[in-house]
Amino acid sequence: MTEGFQTLIAELHHPDMNVRSKAALDLGKVGNVEVLEPLLQALSSEPDMFVREDITWALVRVGEAGLQPLMDLLASPNPAIRHNATHVLGKIGDVRAVEALIHVLQDSDITVLLKAAFALGQIGDVRAIPPLVRLVGHEEHEVEASVARVLEMFGEAAIPALIAAAKHERWQVREQAVDILGMIGGEQTVPALIEALRDEDWQVRFSAVTALGYVGGANAKAALGTMQNDADQRVRTLTSKLIKRIKV
Repeated sequence: MTEGFQTLIAELHHPDMNVRSKAALDLGKVGNVEVLEPLLQALSSEPDMFVREDITWALVRVGEAGLQPLMDLLASPNPAIRHNATHVLGKIGDVRAVEALIHVLQDSDITVLLKAAFALGQIGDVRAIPPLVRLVGHEEHEVEASVARVLEMFGEAAIPALIAAAKHERWQVREQAVDILGMIGGEQTVPALIEALRDEDWQVRFSAVTALGYVGGANAKAALGTMQNDADQRVRTLTSKLIKRIKV
């Protein structure tokens, strides 16, 4: 190990964040397995988010050699370390990390769970769809919103699992599943959305009306026509507005 290399490693823990940042970037340019351990140590202790992003870039440059050590960090008792490791794995984007990241969807720390969902969306492996759909209707709004965005990224591949979720026993799950189907759109979603118009809970029917208005088309407009006499005024009002907007 050269003196210059040792200096860079030492500078990863310098009091000045600018020095730490430059050291991380310089080590990333080396890009070999020798820099892995010091970068992982720095990732676990770095307090500044901008420096952590430079460390992340450097670890991405190391590539597949960092996969297993980063996955090992997912078991850390420290949620900040789990979060940082999850972030890097998402940036690396290797499908070999998918199963480990799926497990992190059960993390007790919401920030770690959210990062795992986003990382799985970045990687885009369809194995992530069923466990992500199991988070639909989550009691935490932030989780709901993030999972919806990630599942929308999967597009048509997520539709079958979402159609199944639209029949879940909890109305909150059905409501959000219908919302996401509307976000994905396409004629493939229309039969399930039409079925959701008959749901016993007005929130689900409201979401189905919204989704069909977004998808549009003759079939959607015809189905919405049946909702103008819905038992809930909110559903009726929305239906009237959307029917006028749909062009066929």
